[in-house]
Amino acid sequence: MINNLPANTVERLSNYRRTLHDLKKEEKSYIHSHQLAHFLKINPAHVRRDLMLIGFSGDIHKGYNISRLIESIGKAIDCVHMQKVAFVGVGDLGRAVADYFNNQDTKLQVAATFRIGEEPGMQFSDVKCYNIARMKEVMRGEHIELCVLAVPHAFVAEVSKVIVASGVKGILNFTSARLKVPKEIYVEHYDMISKLEKLAYFTNKDTCPGE
Repeated sequence: MINNLPANTVERLSNYRRTLHDLKKEEKSYIHSHQLAHFLKINPAHVRRDLMLIGFSGDIHKGYNISRLIESIGKAIDCVHMQKVAFVGVGDLGRAVADYFNNQDTKLQVAATFRIGEEPGMQFSDVKCYNIARMKEVMRGEHIELCVLAVPHAFVAEVSKVIVASGVKGILNFTSARLKVPKEIYVEHYDMISKLEKLAYFTNKDTCPGE
């Protein structure tokens, strides 16, 4: 893992890797920066700068070797040991993410899900789902370090306290609430409400009549 990479670079590297895996399935071996940028709708300069930060270079004629680039991205952003992830209040979204991480050569594993209400057993393949009341016990027992939070706003404060007490190191917050957690816990906010309103704005800004 490379320390001190910019947050935006880490996020883009993750996106590059997923795109490269898809291209590898299509039996493609090389790709140029402008082609990778086109897939992700970003500036090619960002691609070149990000890959320079992880010390990766390509052939001026062929471009970047896809297999080697996937490997280099893994060395740059993945921890050397497996990190377990828990989903709290996440249904089909959690299933999709679990299917990806648990079937790829990554250092992340979805180990548990939690729901408010009765304990439902197996929520989706190979990942046990528990009542949220057992969160601290299960997360400490499974040594889970990361958590994705997507519960109704009214439960956020109470649930986040339990998450903190469970010993996690990082939280991906899918709620619109701002979490009050110790500063040593890294929090990434993904406000789906704002994203949907932004989506609605840009899909209607040229057709919706103004005042």
